[in-house]
Formats: sequence, C-alpha cells, structure tokens
Amino acid sequence: MGRPTTEDAVRLTSHILKSARELFFEHGFDGASADMIAEQARISKRTLYARFGSKARVFEAVILDEIDTQLRALEPSGSDEPEIGSRLRMIADRLLEWLLTPRIASMERVVIAQAVRFPALAANIHDFGYQRAVQWVASILAHANARGELSLVDPVFAAEQFVTLVVVAPMRRAALGLSPPAYDEAARDRILRGIDLFLDGCRPRGADGCSA
Repeated sequence: MGRPTTEDAVRLTSHILKSARELFFEHGFDGASADMIAEQARISKRTLYARFGSKARVFEAVILDEIDTQLRALEPSGSDEPEIGSRLRMIADRLLEWLLTPRIASMERVVIAQAVRFPALAANIHDFGYQRAVQWVASILAHANARGELSLVDPVFAAEQFVTLVVVAPMRRAALGLSPPAYDEAARDRILRGIDLFLDGCRPRGADGCSA
C-alpha cells in the first residue's frame, strides 16, 4: 500500500473532529477522554496524539472547524448590497439562527469552563471567531460609510460594538441559561431593537443633531 494522500489525510482529520465534537458536546472537555475520542473515531490513541499533540488541541481544532465552516457559509459573496439597516438585520438573522441553538450553547459552556485552564486556547478561539466576525462587519460598515449611509470615525470599533450586541450578549445569556438557546420571536425582537439603537448612533446627524 502507498502512502496516504493529502485527500486521505484531510478526510481522516475531518472524521476525527466529527467524532470528537460529538463527545465534547455530550460529555464536556473533562468527560471526553482521549481514549474515548480514539475509540469513537476508530483510530489508535497514538494516531490521535501524532496528529493533534494533546486533547486540548483536539478541542481547539473542533471549535475552530465549527466556526470556520459556519462563517464561510454565512459570509455573502454577491456584490448587490441592500441599505445598511437591511444588511445588518440579515447578518443578525444568519448568525443567530446558527448560534442560538442548544448545540452551540453547549459548546460555549465548554469553552468558558476551560478558559482559565487553557488561556491560549480560549484566546485563539476568541481571535478566530470574534475577530473574524468583526472584520466581516467592519468591511460592510466601511462601505456604508463611504456611501454616506453612516458617519463613522472608526468602522472597526463600531463593528466590535455590533458583534458584542448581536453575537456575544445573546450567546452568553443562552450559555448561562438566562434565556432559551433559540432564535425565537422574543430574541429577534430584542436584537432588532438593538440594531435600531446601533444605527441611530451611527447615521449622519442633521442640523438639529438628530439622525438624518
């Protein structure tokens, strides 16, 4: 038999991550052992460690793969851009239909629980997910700024506020059990009111000091 191809390696990695994802979400980080992951993936523990180095690295890869897969699917590729209010509401709908689910709430709890033990892992997840979302939104805000729809000194700072409002706050409430992990009518109403408030602070001001 020949050496495994690149495609074989990619398939094996994807298979391991799928197996590990199920165990981490069901049992948490501590409850899902390396032996359990190897057994679920039908590989040896030696193969698991040779590929990832540690269980913490497997966990990090699981979370980063989830974020990358979902954000690539959500990021629009078309050139037609509706007005900024419609665009931001569309972004909120896309993100929260993915994020406000029991599965993602479970993932967020595991990440929070391990942040103190593995600060570098938590930082990597934060940078990869949060910062990528911020960059995506900042580019949209910058285009709206150039068209005169918004009046922003710093689109990146504004994007950070938007992502915190639309993503971080509802995710944290769901993870802590303060609200259901579902993008229901109540959740959407809360987000839409928040977006209106955000836009009111970002639109050009008229002579009377009110949003134009």
